[in-house]
This record gives sequence, C-alpha cells and structure tokens, in this order.
Amino acid sequence: MWVLGAAWAGLLAHMALELRHVFGWLWIADAPLALLFTGLLIAWWPRGAMPPLLRVLYLGFAWLPVAFALYAWQSYWYAVSGEFSLGRAPAHALFIGFFGSLLVAMVTRVTQGHSGRPLVLGGVAAAAFVIVQLVSVTRIVAELAPDALGWQAVAAIGWLLAFVPWVLRSGWIYLTPRTDGQPG
Repeated sequence: MWVLGAAWAGLLAHMALELRHVFGWLWIADAPLALLFTGLLIAWWPRGAMPPLLRVLYLGFAWLPVAFALYAWQSYWYAVSGEFSLGRAPAHALFIGFFGSLLVAMVTRVTQGHSGRPLVLGGVAAAAFVIVQLVSVTRIVAELAPDALGWQAVAAIGWLLAFVPWVLRSGWIYLTPRTDGQPG
C-alpha cells in the first residue's frame, strides 16, 4: 500500500505544481515518481521466459518511468535555462507510449480471454503494439526535430495503421460467438 500512497502523493504534487504553473519545480515530484516507477518495473518484471501477451504489458509499463524521467529533465532544464527543451515529449511518452501500449496489451488480453480464445498476442495485436512503440518514439523525436509537423503527420498515419486493424479484429471478435461455446 505504501507504493500506492507514494504514487498518489507524487501525482497530486505534480498536478498541484502544474496547475500553479511552477514548471521549474515539477522535478521535485517527477524525479521521485520516475525512480518509484523504475523500481516497480524492476521488482515486477518476471524472471525467466514470459509469453508475448505478458511481455507487451511490461514493455508498455516501461514507458511510465521514461515519461516521468523526461518530465523531471524538462522541469530541471526549465529551472536552469527558462526554456522547454523537450516540448511535449514527456506527455507523448506518457499518453502514447504508456497508455497506448497498455491499451493494446490489456484489451487484447481481455478480448482473448472473454471470447474463449487462447491467451496469445496474435499477429494483429503484435503489429499494433510495435507500431505504437514506433509512433511514441516518432512523437518524442518530433518535438526535437526541425520539421515537427512532418513527423507529427507520420505519427498520425502510424497511429491509424496501428489501431484500425486491431479495432476491426477486436470488433469482429465481440460480434461473434465465443469459440469455446460458453455463454457470453
């Protein structure tokens, strides 16, 4: 429970500082959060072989400490120089990298399990996950690139390439009977 309390305290501190526009002090909340989430990733990482459906969950979670490390660096650099050197890169790591990856990982697992299918990642979900990783990196790099709008367009196309087939496949699964003949 201490981890949950520490995470909530750090997240609330980040929000309070952000709402007060005290950007040069966000690192006070963000650096401990990055360390906390890194520690959780290390502690929770399964030892030994793991199936791909589980691996994508942990790889998606790995974006969380990256996002808060980027937020901490952004805040520190702002305190020193007065400029946002990373732009929205930390937010892209959090929203696209972390949330996008976990969306694919968790919804795929739930869809497979509740439809009576084997708990496997599958090609469409694996492609969606890989493309989301590429989109995440593209959006982060776009914040630092001279042609940011061009890279944002590439990322938007990648987002569609990742999610359209995955959503269509998931929708097909939801609209067909369970494969094991059970109700639901």
